[in-house]
Amino acid sequence: MEAGAISSPTTEREALHALYEQMVRVRTVDARLAALGDAGRIGFLPRTLGREAALVGALDGLEDGDWLFPTHADWALALLRGMDVATFAHRVFGTASDPLKGRDIPSGVSAKGLNVASVSAPAATHLPHAVGVAWSARRRGEDVVSVALFDGPEVDAADFHTGVNFAGVMKAPTIFLCRVREGEPGSAEHAVAYGVHAVECDGTDPAAVSRAVREARERALAGEGPTLIDVVLKGDDDAMARVDGVDEAGIRKRTEESLSSAFDAATRASEPALGTLFSDVYEAVPPHLDRQRDEIVR
Repeated sequence: MEAGAISSPTTEREALHALYEQMVRVRTVDARLAALGDAGRIGFLPRTLGREAALVGALDGLEDGDWLFPTHADWALALLRGMDVATFAHRVFGTASDPLKGRDIPSGVSAKGLNVASVSAPAATHLPHAVGVAWSARRRGEDVVSVALFDGPEVDAADFHTGVNFAGVMKAPTIFLCRVREGEPGSAEHAVAYGVHAVECDGTDPAAVSRAVREARERALAGEGPTLIDVVLKGDDDAMARVDGVDEAGIRKRTEESLSSAFDAATRASEPALGTLFSDVYEAVPPHLDRQRDEIVR
């Protein structure tokens, strides 16, 4: 595929190097978390193998103010968006310093300040939420889009059709990014039924994903409505294309050192206080729960 709107070969190389470096970092973190999971030290956390290019490329095509609505396998987006490693480590281990106070599994990495929404466990339930946020932003006159990431099997869920129909009717500035295995049906075939634009790109090429997302963003902000993007994942999950001129070993070493320090600190941190079970749920805690809280914290 062509390089897109990259001005010169030097710029193109630098851009590809930057994207590839992020992919290496994601895979390094993924391997460390997988080892922790295998050892029983953390809870369920899906692998990102085979998704690195799609995640890195999608983020590259967006602006900081755009909203992300991920799945559990997209936990790396928070790190790529700027979550510091220490905060991420406390989230993974569910410590007292975890912003969510241990209320979600390790892959539930949301961050309001980074515009990364909470993860929904049921299939496709986050798609209508993404459309609502985008529609609201447009009504406020904000140049913001939302991106809902999901996988091919979720196209069969009712909320996929609800979300795309809502977006198509209201011309909401939403990008539906569907990861689909090569040769399998995706989301784009439903575009005609809902009157929305659809494209397909190579999910192993971060530059291609970035270009598709950037073009969809421009269309959305121009009032042309949502886009369904089928990001086709090709080859084996363990295979990752190499880019010449990148110090991959050095990137892995620096990432590992950063992770080791943050994870060591998190493993020594205390657990969330039991009283936090009742925090951030009610504006005013009901009397019967107030009594239960008093009994727990005594």
